Formats: sequence, structure tokens, C-alpha cells
Amino acid sequence: MKNLRFALMAILVAAAMVGCKSNKNDEPQPQQNDGVIQFTHQMGEPVSNPTNSDWCIAPAAEQTLSSLRRISDIFYYMDFATDLSLGTLVDANLRSYEDNHEAMEHLWFSPDGYEDPFDEEDPSCSGFVCFNEAGELLFGRNFDGAGGPLCMVFNKVNGQYDYVQFTAPNYNSALYNGIIYGRDNGDGILSNGETSLHRLLRQPVATMDGMNEYGLCFGAFQLPVFGADEETGMPKRVMQNETGKKAISTSLMHNLILSECKTVDDVKNFMKKHNFVALHPSLNVHWMVADATGDYAVFEYWNDTLYVLSAEDRNYILMQTSHVVPYEYNCIENYYCNPEATKTYMEDKWQYSYSSKVRVQRMMMYYRPVMSEMEALKCLQEGSFGVEMWNNVTNWSCIYNTVQRTILFCMRNNMSTIYKVDLKKEL
Repeated sequence: MKNLRFALMAILVAAAMVGCKSNKNDEPQPQQNDGVIQFTHQMGEPVSNPTNSDWCIAPAAEQTLSSLRRISDIFYYMDFATDLSLGTLVDANLRSYEDNHEAMEHLWFSPDGYEDPFDEEDPSCSGFVCFNEAGELLFGRNFDGAGGPLCMVFNKVNGQYDYVQFTAPNYNSALYNGIIYGRDNGDGILSNGETSLHRLLRQPVATMDGMNEYGLCFGAFQLPVFGADEETGMPKRVMQNETGKKAISTSLMHNLILSECKTVDDVKNFMKKHNFVALHPSLNVHWMVADATGDYAVFEYWNDTLYVLSAEDRNYILMQTSHVVPYEYNCIENYYCNPEATKTYMEDKWQYSYSSKVRVQRMMMYYRPVMSEMEALKCLQEGSFGVEMWNNVTNWSCIYNTVQRTILFCMRNNMSTIYKVDLKKEL
């Protein structure tokens, strides 16, 4: 199995070399860093807000919000002690954006704490799978979005397994969204002594990637589905309608994957038991999932059907999504079948996404298919946007080691400040 994966990676490297003529001087060079900061729960300053108890009716809300700590303006963490009633939300079989939002608001907030939903984000992320010298699977992921801080959430009360979530507060509430407030740098206000923190109770539904105690990890990548819906005139969205299955939305799916599954096979079985519903066209996503056994796969819905691109039967190891690229060129299988075909659509905008993908491939060539965690993080750094583009920046870059249960990460492409979390100690 391991040899097969190495063979697949070798094929990828060969494919990446096509059309990428370079000499030694052109090859990306490793960058120096000042070391890695070991994350512990003793780090950071407590953040509090006296209005939380008035606006939050969810159980243990005060305990959850009082655990919030600030590491920097763009990095916070919290220990989630609130039961999200995930089972109740699944049983409700919610099939619209409005119904889903209303159900969550009634469960977690008083009327004064309500907030209308908004949709102002267009993420464009990238990720890959590789192995280190010990044969341990590494899962790398850039989350490219509209700025805003990272809130790392340690969740021990929802589902069977404990897990950590990387979440984007500005995707969850206008309170923390820089675009809504018109700030040039895209950053919202997470804590200024006045801004209410009650919306952080919804952080788990803004999960973009994460890992559980068994080493299962995932990353969500936007999957645009082009073509207009007859009723709304907006891009189509996934709406499964198989008899006997309850609907499950993107936000619920991310929590349930981490809380109920140990392996990629578990995720396959779990997804097949539910109807996936994208509550809004911008919430159409596909997932790359990996586990401690070395297995990995891409899950995506197309024409309301689940497709699983497995390690055994697909030549893929790298994926990137962009909201300006049609589905057929967004699919990882088709990208490697005919990468040049992508240039026939929106040449001016596609080149940004295409060139960043090539940069990641070149870094993989430079470091070999077998990489250390630091080398893999440098691959992400080289392939990230790095600067604002279509209102996007690289919010964070992370490398999950599925065997060691560790996460190596940095924010805003800043390799001078790198953190490492050991889930065996922190969960």
C-alpha cells in the first residue's frame, strides 16, 4: 500500500515537470525560520465580556466563552464546553439556509443575540497529502479567505471523540467580519473590550479543517457548481433527496466527521447514510480526508450524487479550489488529465490559481515526494496567495501528522512564527 502511494506521488512529480522548465537557480529555496513554538493551554491572555450571559442561552455558554484566550490579534483559542445538540439538528432534517440558521439561533441565543445570515466570502484554498521519512501521512492545507483571525477550538463534549477545529470567526458573524465593516485589511474585531463575544458559540459551524483524537483529519474546499437555479437564478447547489435519509449541512458535516469517525472508511459509511444539502451555493464544498492508517480520499457531490476519489484508484495527491474555475477543471482527476485545458477559461483570473498550484508542485519536486513536516509547510508557503487577491489572503497554513496527532501551522504566510500542537497532550 505504501509503495503504491509513493508510486502515485512519483507520477505527480513527473506530471508537474511538464511545462515547468527550470534550472537550479530558479528552484525555490528553503527559507530560514526562528524555530517552532510549542502550543500549550497555558499560553495567551484571557478574554472576557460581561454581556455574554445575557445573549447566550446555550448550555455552559459562560464556561465556553470564558475559556477564550488571545495569543495575538489573529490567533485565539478556546475550550468548547457547550453541547451543540448536533443530533437534534440532524433529526430536524433542515433543508434551507433560513431554517438551518433559525434552528441554530433558537438553540443557542436569546432574541437579543440573533443575527441575520450573510454571505460575503469567496474562499480559495489548496491542500495536499504526502508522507515523511517514517512513512507517516502528512496532510497539508492552506486556508485562503478574506482575512480575519484563526480561532482554534478544542471540542470534547460533542460526539464520541475529542477533536480540535480550525475555525474562521469572520465567516460566522458580521461582528468579526472586516469586509462587512469596510476595513481595508479584511480583519474584523474579535475582542476590543466592547465587541460582544456571544457569536463565538457558533464557531464549530465555521470549521474549515481539523483533527480528532484518532488522527482522522479533513479540510473543506469550495466546490462551485455552475449553472443557474431556475427559482433563484443563482448557481446550483447540492440537494440530495434519497428516501429514508436525514439532511445534513456543511457545518454539521464537519463536526460529525470529526466526532463520529476514526478512518476514511468510517467517513465513507457516514456520508452514505445522510443526504448532504448545501444550504447556499457558496457552501458547496468537497473534502480531502486522511487517517492514521495512511489512507486518504477526496469526497465530493456532483449532480446530487456522492463521489469518492480514493487513494487506491485515483492518481491525485494535490487539490486546489477557486471560485472562478468551472467544476470540470476544479475536479482533481480532470486537472491531471488535461491541465492545459484550464487556460481556455477566464485566462486572466485562472492564471493566479494555476500558477500557485504549479508553485506547490515545484516545491514538492524540490523536496522529494517524501518530506518532513517543515518542508511540507514550506510547500504551502510557496503555494499560498501571500498577498491579497480577489479580497483573499492566506489565513493559515497547517500540516497535520495523522500518526503523531500533531499540527504544525503558521498564519498569514509568516514562517517566522510557527506553532505546533500535540493533541495527545492538549485534548
